[in-house]
Amino acid sequence: MKNKLIITSLIGIAALFGVVVASCGHTKIEVSSTAVSSSIPTNNPCLKVFIENSGSMDGYMCDGSQLKDAIYDFVSDLNRNTDTTQLYYINSQIIPYKGNLTSYIKDLNPTSFRKAGGNTSNTDLGSIIASVLGTVNDSTVAIFVSDCILDLPAKDAQKFLTNCEIRIKDEIINIQKRVPDLGVEILKLSSDFNGKYFYPNGSVEMLKDVKRPYYIWIFGNKNYLAKLNIAVPFSQLKKYNLDGVVAFSNQSAVPYDIFNNGLTSKTIVPNHGNYQVTIQADFSTTLQPEGMVQDKENYTFNNSTIVVDGVYPISDAQSKYSHFIKFTIPKGTTIAQDCLTFHTPKLPSWVSESNDETGANIQSNLDKTTGIKYLIQGVADAYKNEKISTTFNFNVKRK
Repeated sequence: MKNKLIITSLIGIAALFGVVVASCGHTKIEVSSTAVSSSIPTNNPCLKVFIENSGSMDGYMCDGSQLKDAIYDFVSDLNRNTDTTQLYYINSQIIPYKGNLTSYIKDLNPTSFRKAGGNTSNTDLGSIIASVLGTVNDSTVAIFVSDCILDLPAKDAQKFLTNCEIRIKDEIINIQKRVPDLGVEILKLSSDFNGKYFYPNGSVEMLKDVKRPYYIWIFGNKNYLAKLNIAVPFSQLKKYNLDGVVAFSNQSAVPYDIFNNGLTSKTIVPNHGNYQVTIQADFSTTLQPEGMVQDKENYTFNNSTIVVDGVYPISDAQSKYSHFIKFTIPKGTTIAQDCLTFHTPKLPSWVSESNDETGANIQSNLDKTTGIKYLIQGVADAYKNEKISTTFNFNVKRK
């Protein structure tokens, strides 16, 4: 009986030793994971481009406007990677444009805006965004360009802003039912502006030789958005004063693999008892911008002793992965398997920093937009249940 107890104890100790991967400085480990296929489509999406032609947009149509150059450059590059590209103006109604992209950009001027039709004096951004969303399906991507200034009423402005936020949330939720993998990307840029600024009280101020923000909204199936982002990265817009990016999507299953730091083997030799591991992953379908992907605060392991050392972009254009994730399994860590979670990031600081609450003092708020925080928060509210952007499961075995 005594011998049996000793044998049982030894078996228990051996089992425990088998998962303490870093207890011995000379013990190798082997890491593995289950392959995940890419969800990025091989075919190209249809593209629809909408530019708001309200009176407040007239000032961006001045000579040398970066807005016109940015849209021309961006859409022409996207056009190489789309099945069809359709062009529109939009205000109280959707107005199809019959010419080509070159003519579309040349016709971006106040006179053409007014000739195009619709109500160019007062715009309801909630209704406009709803109209744009109505054109989106699983294979159609829509781009909406606007200054996104909300026309605040003289009274109950806060109630109006709150209602706008709820309206945007509701419109996004409605289309999510039709396009479950809906992704939304919002870009803030700035451009030269010479024109009128319309105050909530009805007065008008002329602005000359200033820069004002505007926004590019992109809606579509996240897998098609990822495909377009790879072909035409937002970094190309930095020369046109790209000031911020925020993106939303549901949880993605992304392709990844796990190796030693040299990417030469799945067998890892300890360094002073610690195991240095690298995951290669394609973050494209998460839609998250570079700053969010590289922020270590957005990652956690199930085992809290393991932390991310760094996340780095992969420069090789031929790689099927977008980033390296480097982490260390510390000496003495008990582990047989684990999961690295990339959490859905919080709204970036530029969203609140870009917001003008009242629209009452334009000279002090040239770089801000009346109510933009509420529009973007409405989108965020529609995705509030999406806490996880993606996960990476892996196994660890002693050798």
